[in-house]
Amino acid sequence: MSLSTTTASLRPPWLARLSARQWTSVDYAVAALFTGGALVHVLVLPRFPSNVALAYPLWILAPIYLFATVPIALRRRWPVTTLTFTASAVAVSTFLGHPLAPAPLIALPLYSVTLAHPRRQSFTALLLVEGSLLFAVALAWVLGRHLGDVTFNFFLALATWFVADSIRTRRTYQRGLLEQREERQRLEIEEARRAIVEERMAIARELHDVVAHSLSVIAIQSGVGRHVLDTQPDEARKALAAVESTSRAALEELRGVLGVLRRGDDGAGVTTPAPSLDDLDELIERISAAGVPVQLRVVGEARTLSQGLELSLYRIIQEALTNVVKHAASAPTTVEVTYLVDEVRVDVRNTAPVAPGPTGGDTTVNRAGHGIIGMTERARSFGGSLRAGARDEGGFLVSARLRTKDPS
Repeated sequence: MSLSTTTASLRPPWLARLSARQWTSVDYAVAALFTGGALVHVLVLPRFPSNVALAYPLWILAPIYLFATVPIALRRRWPVTTLTFTASAVAVSTFLGHPLAPAPLIALPLYSVTLAHPRRQSFTALLLVEGSLLFAVALAWVLGRHLGDVTFNFFLALATWFVADSIRTRRTYQRGLLEQREERQRLEIEEARRAIVEERMAIARELHDVVAHSLSVIAIQSGVGRHVLDTQPDEARKALAAVESTSRAALEELRGVLGVLRRGDDGAGVTTPAPSLDDLDELIERISAAGVPVQLRVVGEARTLSQGLELSLYRIIQEALTNVVKHAASAPTTVEVTYLVDEVRVDVRNTAPVAPGPTGGDTTVNRAGHGIIGMTERARSFGGSLRAGARDEGGFLVSARLRTKDPS
């Protein structure tokens, strides 16, 4: 099947492709056709029974027929007004003994009113039209005037309203389905965007944790190596070895984080196991090699936790120790991991006095603001909380509580 054939099969029906101006032209043509036919019927070829004497001049029907047919040209713009003129003219002609049957004059404006207004209002319009016709027929019958097919206009109005109301209901239903589909698409797009933002935030947080920690250790070790290069070459070699091992470890972690991005393209990527609490000893060794004495304490019975929870605990401890390296180098630091019934608590504290900044305030939180935010997000993602600030007795404390069970 060719592309042109497929495109043509998907096009809407030709009536649906007509523009508003084209439909208006159609209404003008229909109104002109009805008007011409009515005038010919009255003035040129009158078809009234020869044995019935008219109680009024024949030309009186001409303006009545004009009121019934000409407004049809404006039924889309003013449907209620058009229906009022047409129904009144048909009722008057019915009263005079000529109900204009079988010309479907009432059908077009009543159809427009039913489509344009709610069911209660359109049904009220139907009742008014039927009532006016019934009143006109009753008066004509009482006066003994000639009557044609008086039932045609009654059934025409009722059938028109039923068809138009069904079409209006169907269009409303289809419009609702379209709105629901558009809303679902909008929600899907928002959900995809939110997932992308969350993924980017997770990657940015991982990159910050890895780079900030590794570069801090490398900066300290390279500085130590530069100072003791001439006087203590053995210490300088140790510092360079620490720089090498830290940089290699950082590269491995970066490959693992960036592998997430590559998996979106080819479905594969170089990945490494995410850090866990089992890697704390290696982390503390790197920090200690940077000149910060760190002691690890485990309170309670250690147990296996979820991979995501262990990664968050590891990153919180890593960020807290990185801040110690950057802002309180050589300060004795304690890392305490406490296993409780339904949560794990991590406390990282040092005993060094906090150095005041240029304004005399605590600079630790300000200078490590992004790290504090990242640690707080990790804690909240597991229904926990994080507190970071200066200790009254000196030094700094980072305390995090992460739940091991679903908070709900």
